[in-house]
Amino acid sequence: MDKNHHPQISDAERRRREEAVKYARSSVGLEGFQLSKADEKRARRFINGEIDLTEFVKCRDGAG
Repeated sequence: MDKNHHPQISDAERRRREEAVKYARSSVGLEGFQLSKADEKRARRFINGEIDLTEFVKCRDGAG
């Protein structure tokens, strides 16, 4: 499969993903943290349908 090909997501799914990321940002912010630039980039890729939820929440090297 072509790694540059991403399945198209519906407008409703995109809005659902945007709301989920917004909620996550707020939750993290309430704990006194904020998303890193790398996390924001992954969030944007998730919202755009470039990666799925499993890949979005997968632990990064050096995280934790």
